[in-house]
Amino acid sequence: MRFKTIAVSNYRNIKFARLDVSADRVFFLGRNGQGKTNLLEAMGYVTSLRAFRARENETLLGPESPQSEILYEIEHEKFDEVEARVRIKKKGKEVYLDREAVRRASEFVGRFPAVTLSSEDLSIVRGSPGGRRRFIDTFLCGIDRDYYVALQRYQKCIQERNALLKKGAASNLMKPFESQMVQPCLEVIRKREQVIGELGGMASRFYETLSGSSEEIGVSYKPNASPDNENAYWDLLEKNRRRDEILHSTSKGPHRDDFELTLNGRPAADFASDGQQRSIALSLAFATIAYWRECFGVCPVLLIDDVLGELDPERRERFWNALDEGIQLIATGTELPNCSSGSDWLVYHVEDGSFGLA
Repeated sequence: MRFKTIAVSNYRNIKFARLDVSADRVFFLGRNGQGKTNLLEAMGYVTSLRAFRARENETLLGPESPQSEILYEIEHEKFDEVEARVRIKKKGKEVYLDREAVRRASEFVGRFPAVTLSSEDLSIVRGSPGGRRRFIDTFLCGIDRDYYVALQRYQKCIQERNALLKKGAASNLMKPFESQMVQPCLEVIRKREQVIGELGGMASRFYETLSGSSEEIGVSYKPNASPDNENAYWDLLEKNRRRDEILHSTSKGPHRDDFELTLNGRPAADFASDGQQRSIALSLAFATIAYWRECFGVCPVLLIDDVLGELDPERRERFWNALDEGIQLIATGTELPNCSSGSDWLVYHVEDGSFGLA
C-alpha cells in the first residue's frame, strides 16, 4: 500500500492542505509545533480510526468548523486505487469508501495499514503500561475488526461500571453492565495473548539486524487478570467487588494489562542501554510491518515522527539497511535526514499548519 494524495481540513492547526505524497520517501521539515506531526497523525488515522496521540475526537478538531475531514487517495495491493474519506465530529465519525458510506467503522478498520513510530514509541520499553497498551491496541485494532469491536464494547462497559461505582450503586444494578463485559473481556485477553507472542518472535529477528549483535529480546504478555471462561470472570468481579466499591474503580481486567520486554532474559527497562531500548522499539515497529505482509499480503506505510535524529549514526545506518525498498516511508523532523540510503526525498516545508514544497 501507499498514499498517493492526502487532503486535510480543520484538523488541529491545519486549516487546509492537499498534498501529493506518492513518492517512496516523503519528509515534512519544520520547527516544532508547526503541524508536521498533526499531518502524520491524520495519515495514520486511516488504519484504525484512532489518533496515536489522542483519545477524544474533540481534541482533533480545529477552530474552523465543528468537524474535521481527511481525504485519502490510496494505491493498494488488493483494492487497486481507492478513495477513502473520514469526517471526524465531536461525537462519532463518518467514513466513506469511493464516496459510498460505510455503515460500521469495523467494516473500514484494518483495510489501509500504516505503522506509526513516534518519540513516545521509542520510550515504550521504560514507559508506562498505558503506552504499551496503546501500542498493541492500535496494532490489533488495525489487523482484527473483531478485536476493534470487542475493545470498544469493553471500554464502554468499564466506563459505565466505574460511573456506577462512583455513585455507590448496588451490585444488582451493576450486573447488567457486567454481563455485557464478559465476552469482550475474554476476547481482548485471548487476542492480546496470541498476537503479542507472535510479534515477539518477529521482533527478535529484526533486533539482531538493528543492533548488530547476537543479543536476544523477548516480548511476553503480562495480563492484569487472566480468566479463561465466563465463570472465572464472574468470580474475579465478585472477589474484587468490595475493593472496587471503595476505590470507585474497576481494579481487575485487561484495561490494566501490560507486556514485558526483555534483553537476554532480563527486564530491558532496567538493563538495556538507551541505544538498545531504541533498537527494541524499532524492532517492534518492523515486526508489525512483517506481520501485515506475512499474514495479509499487504505492505504498510511506515510513518516516522521525528525519531530518526534520536538514533546514533550506526543505528540509523542499520535502520536504512533493514528497511525494505518497497515500503513507503513518510517522516517528519527539524533537519533533513541523512540520505546515505541512496533514496531521494520529496520534502515539504511546514510552517503554522501550511505546507510548501522545499
